[in-house]
Amino acid sequence: MLSGFPKSTISIINRDGEVLYQNIKAVFADNMFLIEDIKLIFEEGDIIEKLLPNGKSERYEILETGFNEGLSTIPAHFQTKVRKIIKHKAENIQGYTPSIINNTYSGVANLQVQQNTHNSSQVMNIKNGLDYEQIELILELLKCDKVKNEIPAERLSEFEKAKDDLESAIQRKDPKEKIKPVLSFIKNLIFTCGTSALSAMVVDQISKII
Repeated sequence: MLSGFPKSTISIINRDGEVLYQNIKAVFADNMFLIEDIKLIFEEGDIIEKLLPNGKSERYEILETGFNEGLSTIPAHFQTKVRKIIKHKAENIQGYTPSIINNTYSGVANLQVQQNTHNSSQVMNIKNGLDYEQIELILELLKCDKVKNEIPAERLSEFEKAKDDLESAIQRKDPKEKIKPVLSFIKNLIFTCGTSALSAMVVDQISKII
């Protein structure tokens, strides 16, 4: 289900420092891990460790396990919400030691999922009641071949036009009443045609906006 777009191999560690699982496949985007193995047992407060290409690791605290029963033909999976934790916080977990994991990546042409971290000194890109950075992330996901290939040929022109309309609306910073119909159309189209976990993520993210 995760083939065709960037994925990492992660470990899940409980609050006592016990490594619960290793070598788990997951997709990371927008402070969320998409995990297809629904047999895993973990909870809020546990830690996900992800190894970076440069050999360093990043650790994230689980905020919501996010089990999703699936939509139509989209299989059940986890949409696990997390927040990045700093090193000293992870070291305060009793018995915690970073695990050694293997990280694998498979390329997707032109897919760049960017995580933007904000603090109190930064200005959120929010205008007209919309988080345009969040919508830009959705647009990047829509550009992934994995999503496009799930759209039937007879509806592909509609999909491409809606995607172009969304990109133009973002550039103009259109208000919500103008962007919402475009997002609704895209959501319904992907909900009807999509079968991958990535499509499920797109549907979920659009639902949070509209």
